[in-house]
Amino acid sequence: MKKTLFALTLLASSYSQAITWEVYGPCDDKPVHHGKVEVDLNKSVGEISVAIFDANKIPYIGGPEGMNSIINTPTGLDSLEIVSNSEMRAYGWCYAINGSTPYKMPNVLNLKSQDDRLVWYYGYTTNKENVWQDDMCTPAFWVRSEQFCPKKK
Repeated sequence: MKKTLFALTLLASSYSQAITWEVYGPCDDKPVHHGKVEVDLNKSVGEISVAIFDANKIPYIGGPEGMNSIINTPTGLDSLEIVSNSEMRAYGWCYAINGSTPYKMPNVLNLKSQDDRLVWYYGYTTNKENVWQDDMCTPAFWVRSEQFCPKKK
Protein backbone atom coordinates (compact mmCIF):
# COMPACT_ATOMS: atom_id res chain seq x y z
CA MET A 1 0.00 0.00 0.00
CA LYS A 2 2.82 2.42 0.87
CA LYS A 3 4.52 1.72 -2.48
CA THR A 4 1.31 2.47 -4.35
CA LEU A 5 0.75 5.70 -2.40
CA PHE A 6 4.38 6.76 -3.01
CA ALA A 7 4.06 6.01 -6.74
CA LEU A 8 0.83 8.01 -6.98
CA THR A 9 2.38 10.93 -5.10
CA LEU A 10 5.42 10.86 -7.37
CA LEU A 11 3.24 10.70 -10.48
CA ALA A 12 1.04 13.58 -9.28
CA SER A 13 4.00 15.77 -8.39
CA SER A 14 5.75 15.17 -11.70
CA TYR A 15 2.53 15.84 -13.63
CA SER A 16 2.02 19.18 -11.89
CA GLN A 17 5.51 20.21 -13.03
CA ALA A 18 4.49 20.70 -16.63
CA ILE A 19 3.30 23.73 -18.56
CA THR A 20 -0.27 23.82 -19.76
CA TRP A 21 -0.63 24.66 -23.45
CA GLU A 22 -3.66 25.39 -25.62
CA VAL A 23 -4.43 26.39 -29.21
CA TYR A 24 -7.61 28.35 -30.02
CA GLY A 25 -8.83 28.68 -33.59
CA PRO A 26 -10.96 31.41 -35.14
CA CYS A 27 -14.37 29.95 -34.35
CA ASP A 28 -14.62 28.54 -30.85
CA ASP A 29 -13.79 29.68 -27.34
CA LYS A 30 -12.73 26.13 -26.50
CA PRO A 31 -9.22 24.98 -27.42
CA VAL A 32 -8.85 22.87 -30.56
CA HIS A 33 -5.67 21.36 -29.07
CA HIS A 34 -4.39 21.31 -25.50
CA GLY A 35 -2.13 19.43 -23.14
CA LYS A 36 0.58 19.50 -20.50
CA VAL A 37 4.26 18.99 -21.11
CA GLU A 38 7.49 19.42 -19.18
CA VAL A 39 9.74 21.84 -21.06
CA ASP A 40 13.29 23.11 -21.01
CA LEU A 41 12.93 26.62 -19.58
CA ASN A 42 16.18 27.61 -21.32
CA LYS A 43 14.40 27.30 -24.67
CA SER A 44 12.36 30.16 -26.08
CA VAL A 45 8.57 30.17 -26.27
CA GLY A 46 8.98 29.77 -30.04
CA GLU A 47 11.21 26.71 -29.72
CA ILE A 48 8.85 25.17 -27.16
CA SER A 49 5.84 25.86 -29.40
CA VAL A 50 7.44 24.22 -32.44
CA ALA A 51 8.32 21.17 -30.32
CA ILE A 52 4.73 20.95 -29.01
CA PHE A 53 3.21 21.28 -32.48
CA ASP A 54 5.59 18.67 -33.92
CA ALA A 55 5.02 16.22 -31.06
CA ASN A 56 1.23 16.55 -31.36
CA LYS A 57 1.15 16.60 -35.17
CA ILE A 58 -0.49 20.03 -35.22
CA PRO A 59 -0.05 21.55 -38.69
CA TYR A 60 1.72 24.91 -38.76
CA ILE A 61 3.63 27.26 -41.02
CA GLY A 62 6.28 29.22 -39.22
CA GLY A 63 9.02 28.65 -36.72
CA PRO A 64 10.41 29.87 -33.42
CA GLU A 65 10.22 33.49 -34.68
CA GLY A 66 6.43 33.30 -35.10
CA MET A 67 3.55 31.46 -36.69
CA ASN A 68 1.94 32.32 -40.02
CA SER A 69 -0.59 29.51 -39.78
CA ILE A 70 -1.63 26.91 -37.23
CA ILE A 71 -4.36 24.33 -37.93
CA ASN A 72 -4.36 25.33 -41.61
CA THR A 73 -5.63 28.89 -41.15
CA PRO A 74 -5.33 31.19 -44.18
CA THR A 75 -2.25 33.31 -44.83
CA GLY A 76 -1.53 36.38 -46.93
CA LEU A 77 -4.48 38.13 -48.57
CA ASP A 78 -6.76 35.27 -47.51
CA SER A 79 -6.24 36.30 -43.89
CA LEU A 80 -7.74 39.76 -44.49
CA GLU A 81 -11.45 40.38 -43.93
CA ILE A 82 -13.17 43.31 -45.62
CA VAL A 83 -15.80 44.46 -43.13
CA SER A 84 -16.93 47.57 -45.07
CA ASN A 85 -15.59 50.14 -47.54
CA SER A 86 -13.62 51.76 -44.72
CA GLU A 87 -12.84 48.86 -42.39
CA MET A 88 -10.90 45.62 -42.54
CA ARG A 89 -9.48 43.09 -40.12
CA ALA A 90 -6.05 41.51 -40.50
CA TYR A 91 -5.83 38.08 -38.87
CA GLY A 92 -2.83 36.18 -37.56
CA TRP A 93 -1.50 34.13 -34.68
CA CYS A 94 -0.84 35.59 -31.25
CA TYR A 95 0.28 33.97 -28.05
CA ALA A 96 -0.26 34.64 -24.37
CA ILE A 97 1.58 33.52 -21.27
CA ASN A 98 -0.46 33.21 -18.10
CA GLY A 99 -3.26 35.27 -19.66
CA SER A 100 -1.08 38.15 -20.87
CA THR A 101 -0.06 38.84 -24.47
CA PRO A 102 3.59 39.96 -24.33
CA TYR A 103 3.82 41.61 -27.80
CA LYS A 104 7.33 40.21 -28.25
CA MET A 105 8.43 37.69 -30.81
CA PRO A 106 8.28 34.19 -29.31
CA ASN A 107 11.93 33.47 -30.10
CA VAL A 108 13.11 36.18 -27.66
CA LEU A 109 10.99 35.21 -24.67
CA ASN A 110 11.30 32.34 -22.20
CA LEU A 111 8.82 30.82 -19.83
CA LYS A 112 9.69 31.24 -16.17
CA SER A 113 8.09 28.17 -14.61
CA GLN A 114 6.76 24.69 -15.33
CA ASP A 115 3.48 26.08 -13.95
CA ASP A 116 3.12 28.57 -16.82
CA ARG A 117 0.22 28.49 -19.25
CA LEU A 118 1.04 29.03 -22.94
CA VAL A 119 -1.85 29.82 -25.28
CA TRP A 120 -1.73 30.34 -29.05
CA TYR A 121 -4.84 31.95 -30.52
CA TYR A 122 -5.99 33.29 -33.85
CA GLY A 123 -6.43 37.03 -33.45
CA TYR A 124 -6.99 40.18 -35.44
CA THR A 125 -6.37 43.89 -35.54
CA THR A 126 -8.70 46.36 -37.23
CA ASN A 127 -7.93 49.06 -39.75
CA LYS A 128 -10.55 51.82 -40.03
CA GLU A 129 -10.12 54.53 -42.64
CA ASN A 130 -6.44 53.59 -43.04
CA VAL A 131 -5.70 53.83 -39.31
CA TRP A 132 -4.74 50.75 -37.30
CA GLN A 133 -6.84 50.49 -34.15
CA ASP A 134 -5.78 49.56 -30.59
CA ASP A 135 -7.26 46.06 -30.82
CA MET A 136 -4.13 44.13 -31.79
CA CYS A 137 -4.43 40.43 -31.00
CA THR A 138 -8.15 40.45 -30.23
CA PRO A 139 -9.26 36.79 -30.22
CA ALA A 140 -10.92 35.96 -33.53
CA PHE A 141 -13.54 33.77 -31.87
CA TRP A 142 -14.99 36.94 -30.31
CA VAL A 143 -16.35 37.92 -33.75
CA ARG A 144 -16.49 34.47 -35.43
CA SER A 145 -16.19 35.87 -38.94
CA GLU A 146 -18.16 33.94 -41.56
CA GLN A 147 -15.02 34.07 -43.71
CA PHE A 148 -13.38 31.60 -41.31
CA CYS A 149 -16.43 30.15 -39.55
CA PRO A 150 -19.11 29.20 -42.09
CA LYS A 151 -22.58 28.94 -40.61
CA LYS A 152 -23.81 25.38 -40.20
CA LYS A 153 -26.74 24.40 -42.38
